[in-house]
Amino acid sequence: MVNVEELLTYICQHAEYAHYFIFGLLILSGLNIPISEDILIIGGGLIASTCIPDHAIRLYLWLFAAVFIADSESYWIGRILGPKLFNFKFFRDVLTPKRMQLLRRYYAKYGVFTFIVGRFFPGGVRFALFTSAGLSKMAYPLFLLRDFCAALISTFSFFMLGYHFGKNFDNIAHYVHLYKEWLLVIISIVSTIILYYFWSGRCAKNKH
Repeated sequence: MVNVEELLTYICQHAEYAHYFIFGLLILSGLNIPISEDILIIGGGLIASTCIPDHAIRLYLWLFAAVFIADSESYWIGRILGPKLFNFKFFRDVLTPKRMQLLRRYYAKYGVFTFIVGRFFPGGVRFALFTSAGLSKMAYPLFLLRDFCAALISTFSFFMLGYHFGKNFDNIAHYVHLYKEWLLVIISIVSTIILYYFWSGRCAKNKH
């Protein structure tokens, strides 16, 4: 079993390189590689508060820059490849026709708010959001402006979530240990519900 304190100690010993490491992973996430952008940003906030509080702003700026670049990667994949994207299974599973149609309608109706809300969804939806902007040939300066606002809100929110978690880690760990039985019950119930809906959805899809 991993010792949390030893893991945190190891991370802090190498925290001066954290911005390079997380930056690289975030850039890869823009290519639809299954890397959780949200976990990386929350982890960055955690590292900033517990290991390098004096360099928290620098770390955040690196993470924000990586997210902003990764979003443009997704945009240009859609813009350059166009409908050819649907010939690749790697992209086709994410860029479903139904999802593309829905996103175009949201763009037309809600504009920048589509970007803001979409950034809080998991990677597949987020990739489809930016790729569909390229597919529909949204003007790149308009994309950058909308994405800048959305990325600023989402990255700051997730970074601060990790930052405050790190600052209160001892208190949180105490309560987790105190109520671990109840937490296990809650996690088990939530996991069962998620698995049930996933299984029932797959069964309904197979029937069609």
